[in-house]
Amino acid sequence: MIIFIGNIPSETKKYEIANFIGGVFNDCFLDKPSANISLEDIKILSILDIHSNTLENHCLVKVSQNEAGKRLIKKLDGMFFKGKHITSHEYISRSVHNDPRNQPQADTTNAFTERRVSDRRREPLMNSWQNDPILVQRKVSYLAG
Repeated sequence: MIIFIGNIPSETKKYEIANFIGGVFNDCFLDKPSANISLEDIKILSILDIHSNTLENHCLVKVSQNEAGKRLIKKLDGMFFKGKHITSHEYISRSVHNDPRNQPQADTTNAFTERRVSDRRREPLMNSWQNDPILVQRKVSYLAG
């Protein structure tokens, strides 16, 4: 499972994230003192919003156990890390090529009426190492009802 942690401070190092997650993990599994967490990979992302010219810092943490990942997400979301309020959720890797919104649409005017006023996708962002904009996508869940 990959955990997305958003809004981290810009000078954050991988070992600081690993130590922070280790402490949070110990709090999550107080009832299981023999539990261990295996952090397979930590990536720090710096993304430049080209419209507001602000730098956003996030990280992706790959955890080997899904149960531990789900508990960590719940515990991490809303915590403070180095004085900043962080967010967390499961990261879902998607391909732009599989996005049905980017495919040519057949004539479906009779099937349904478009109710969206505008495109709700986020504006293109730029990574600090790229020259071309990219789209940052995140998982959105809807409640059936």
